[in-house]
Amino acid sequence: MRAVRLASAVVTTVVLLGAVTACSSSKGGNDAKGGNDAKGGDPIAAALTGDPKAALAASALVMQKAGNGKVSMVAPDDTKGGGTGDADWKDPGKASVDLTGDMGGKKLKIRVVGADAYLGGDEAAPALGGKHWVKLPAGNEAGDGFRAVGQMLNPVVVLTVAAQSGKLSKVGQENLGGAQTTHLRAVEDTSALVAGMSALPEDQRKAVQKTLEEDGKTLTFDFWLNGKQELVQYQEYGDTNGAKDAVTVKYSDLGKAAPIAAPAATDLGSEADLLKLLG
Repeated sequence: MRAVRLASAVVTTVVLLGAVTACSSSKGGNDAKGGNDAKGGDPIAAALTGDPKAALAASALVMQKAGNGKVSMVAPDDTKGGGTGDADWKDPGKASVDLTGDMGGKKLKIRVVGADAYLGGDEAAPALGGKHWVKLPAGNEAGDGFRAVGQMLNPVVVLTVAAQSGKLSKVGQENLGGAQTTHLRAVEDTSALVAGMSALPEDQRKAVQKTLEEDGKTLTFDFWLNGKQELVQYQEYGDTNGAKDAVTVKYSDLGKAAPIAAPAATDLGSEADLLKLLG
């Protein structure tokens, strides 16, 4: 699943979020404050019509304030088209998601709460002896991928990293889903992105770079921001596969997502049940 491969690299950028957010608040705020602010205009709105870096930093602040929302993720090589559900990113260290997607002919749920990942849902019960979830341990490939998806769906991480490390441009104004949006683009070298992850152990940086370079030495992120400076949609792709293989993530109903809680311990099947669940 290509989206999970990409997410495994994005998850590592969460270690940069504290520093990047502070930098964005400083640099983005300074960029946004100018003649328009002095004249009583909206500095964030001004950022959207001017410097892409300031626009992305401003959008990151707006999304951070929202804290959660409805989300959908689609990758072109997913058999049934990805998943939809809720995401919560209030705490960057405990990003949570609850997604429903088609897997092996079943509608299953991926739930991530902080560092804990689960697979299950109502259609899992027959395979789990009436229980609904299996907890995926650290080191489990699927579990690590799901945890990575939790970070990939954190818009604050994606926006702040792009604002600081990308070669930015404004594509233009576009109608998206009936709403007028500003389309911005960030292009960054995979090696530059990984080099900025100095807090990671060397073996993890190598693993991240290897994963990202499956899609290309250069990564492109396209962002669509609405008039409220909210991130409506982003797409990501590498130079090897190109835009035809872009992963698309869409956000809606910001601040209105349902709470995401870990399944009850009494509703957990065993790891051995995972094989039954996936057939």
